[in-house]
Amino acid sequence: MVRLEAPFRVLGWAPLGAGLRRARAIANHQVFEDDRGATDAPRDYLRRLMRRLALDPRATVAMMTGASVRRAVYSAAHRGALAAGAWCTAGCTNALRVGDRATVADTRPGTINLIVAVNEPLSEGAMAEALQLATEARVLAVQEAGVISTRSGKPATGTGTDCIVIAAPIRGQPHPYCGKHTLIGELIGRAALASCMKALKWSLR
Repeated sequence: MVRLEAPFRVLGWAPLGAGLRRARAIANHQVFEDDRGATDAPRDYLRRLMRRLALDPRATVAMMTGASVRRAVYSAAHRGALAAGAWCTAGCTNALRVGDRATVADTRPGTINLIVAVNEPLSEGAMAEALQLATEARVLAVQEAGVISTRSGKPATGTGTDCIVIAAPIRGQPHPYCGKHTLIGELIGRAALASCMKALKWSLR
C-alpha cells in the first residue's frame, strides 16, 4: 500500500480506479489463482477490500497480482529537490511478447505491477509520457532478465496482465513534459528500471 500525503493525480489501468483520477492511496493486492471472487469480478472485489481497510474506494487505485507482495521492491532516484520512487512486484508465469496470439482463455496469475510516484506535479501530457517511460523500463528489465514468452518462445516484453500506475501531486506548477531529455523523465526511468530489475531477480530465483 502506497499512502499519499495529499490527493495525487493518478494515471493507469488498474482494475479499481483506471484512467486519470485523484487518489489518496495506491494498493497492490496479492490474490491466488483459485480465488474466484477476485478473478471473476475484480473491481467489486477490490471495492469491498478497500472498505474493509477503511479506505474510500473512490479515492483509491488498486491492482491485483499473483506475485508475492512480500517481495515488493522499492527504488528511488533524485537530484536536488526532484525525486521519483518506484515500487514493483514481479511474476513471469504469464510472460508474453507484444503481438503474441491472444490467450484470454489461458490467463495465469503471474504479473508485473509497477507504481511510480514523483514529488512535483505533471501536466496531463507529461503523465502520459511518464506512463510510457515506466512501460519502457519494464520492457527493458524483462528483456535484460532473459524472460521468454510462454506463447511464442521469443523474448518477452512483459506479461499478459501487467499494470502500471503513475502518481504526481496536484498542487503547484506542473512540468509540461516528461520525456527522456528531461530531468524528471530521467529520474522516473532510473527508479522504474531499478525496481523492475530487482523484482525480476527475486521472481526468477
